[in-house]
Amino acid sequence: MLNRPKEGVRAVAQKTPKIILALGGGGARGFAHIGVLQVFEEASLKISGIVGTSMGALVGSTYAAETDLYYLARLVDALGWESLIDFRLPTLGLIDGVKVQTLIDLLTKGKKIEELSLPFWAVATDLHTGEEIVFKEGLLAPAVRASISVPGIFHPVEYNQRILVDGAVVAGVPVSIARQMEGDLVIAVNVGFDHTQHRINNVFDVLSKVQDIMGNRLDRFQMELADLTIVPQLGNIGTMHFHRAKECIDIGRKAAEAALPQIKTWIQKFQQEKNE
Repeated sequence: MLNRPKEGVRAVAQKTPKIILALGGGGARGFAHIGVLQVFEEASLKISGIVGTSMGALVGSTYAAETDLYYLARLVDALGWESLIDFRLPTLGLIDGVKVQTLIDLLTKGKKIEELSLPFWAVATDLHTGEEIVFKEGLLAPAVRASISVPGIFHPVEYNQRILVDGAVVAGVPVSIARQMEGDLVIAVNVGFDHTQHRINNVFDVLSKVQDIMGNRLDRFQMELADLTIVPQLGNIGTMHFHRAKECIDIGRKAAEAALPQIKTWIQKFQQEKNE
C-alpha cells in the first residue's frame, strides 16, 4: 500500500548539476589532477564529464576507467619513470612511446572511450593543419598517447593519415572543448608552468621560456570561458620533475579543498533556481 504524502508537503527532487572538468597539461605538474579528483571524490561531488589535454588526459582517462585514485597516487610516486623511456634514432621525436602507451593501456584497463564510466574526451593537435583533434570514441590508450606527445620529445602518433602531437599546442587547458559537453558548470584545472619561474642560462631555457609565454597567453583565453578555475600553487616544480609526484598531488588536494566551498555554494544556488 502506498503512503500518501501529508497535505501541504510536496516531494522536491533535487536536480544535480552537470559538472564538466577541463584538465590541463603540464607534464609532472599534472599529477596535481590526482589530488583534485581525490578531494572531489571524498566530497561526493558528481562529475559528469572530463576533457583532458596531455597529462590531464592521462589522469582523466584513468579516473574515467575507474582506476582507484589512491592506487594511482602510490604508483606514480613509486614508479621509476626512466624505465618508460624508450629512445629511438631521432626522426620526429626522441622517445618512441611504446612503453608509455603500454602503461596507459594497463591503467585504463584496455578500454575504448565509449566503454568508460563517464564521458571523456582527449585533445591532440594535427601537426600538419594545426587543428585540434578531439578523441570521443575508439581505443583509449592511443588517444591519450597522442595527447601527451610533446613535440620533439615523443614520436608523434600517426592516426587516420594525420600526424598528432600534444594537445597543449592548441589547448593547454581545454575549456572551449569542455563547453561542448553542454554542462551546467565547467571547472578548469590549470597546472601550467608560470614562465616567470624560468631562469635563462642557455639556449634551451630560452626556447622553454618562449613556449611557456605563448602557452600562458593561450591558457588565459581558455580560462576566461570557465565558470571556475583551480590553479594549484606548484611553484618551481618543473614539467620533468616526476620524482615530485607526491608533492604535486598534495598541492592539488589543497587547491581543490580551497575551491570546494565555492563549488558547493554554486550547486546549492543552481538547485534552488531549478526548484523554484
